[in-house]
Amino acid sequence: MSKEQKLQKPLAKYKIITDPKIIAELDKLPLYIPPNETDETYDEDFISGQGNDLSKSSEQVGQLRPIEVSVWFNDPQKDSTNSIDRIHLRVINGRHRYKKDPTWRREYYDFTDFVVAGEDPIVEYYFAKGHFDMQKTATREERAVWVNNMCEHAMKTLGLQADKCCEWVVDRANEQGISSGTSIREVAEKRFKDPKQMLRKEGKTFESAGKDTLEVKKFKKVAGEKYVELEAVKLRLETENTTLQKENIGLHQQANKTQLIVADLQQQLRLVANIEQESKCQCGKTTKLTVDASSGKVIISESAGSGKVVIPQA
Repeated sequence: MSKEQKLQKPLAKYKIITDPKIIAELDKLPLYIPPNETDETYDEDFISGQGNDLSKSSEQVGQLRPIEVSVWFNDPQKDSTNSIDRIHLRVINGRHRYKKDPTWRREYYDFTDFVVAGEDPIVEYYFAKGHFDMQKTATREERAVWVNNMCEHAMKTLGLQADKCCEWVVDRANEQGISSGTSIREVAEKRFKDPKQMLRKEGKTFESAGKDTLEVKKFKKVAGEKYVELEAVKLRLETENTTLQKENIGLHQQANKTQLIVADLQQQLRLVANIEQESKCQCGKTTKLTVDASSGKVIISESAGSGKVVIPQA
């Protein structure tokens, strides 16, 4: 099988096994779950009975949904106990049901036609699993195992470069209509990711990766000039703001000083408000001097003559 054939879109479909004799023989055998699908990839509350209890559900309505199992009789890894590429008797969907009750009823899917069509049954197993996973809520850990197993297979068996594997999974998942690029990339191991994608994710520029084009440089030059212009305007406004703040402080200080002077004058005025003084000249006239605190004036009264004479306070 060529690399191109292995990477092409699927032409065949997996078939449900209906022969009772074959099903009876398969029902006697244990199912395969690879060791990297650890307890972290299970919803333990679902299994243990919290929330949606599998045992109670099966007692009430029966085992409505079987455990879906892949079958490939000529699988070169069919006797392996740890291979991520073994798909014979591997659970496609229903690990929780199998862990809760190994005797739960099963439904088997034959992957032989993929081999006959020159396609990769292992890749098709993963996408079959992906389609079934759309019907339930998969944990992040479960999704991570699914993505990284596919990347590992694509690198070692299909001959893809490690850093191209994640995007290959994304592309194939889009073709199949399962999972999103974001969901796949966030759980893929770093070695499987495209460095350019990671640079964009981290907010780094094309220039830092040595990938600037002439058009990009042109726009960056214009943006740089505009940035310098805006920085100059910003600096001028900041300087004007500082000057206004200083002037405002000066006005406040001057106002405070004026208030102190007024307060002092008012205090002095209060001290002389009740001062009265009389004087008699040689001509026999008596002059009385009084301070009017309300108007701030000095009033002079004579005992004889034309009347009062008012002299404003200096």
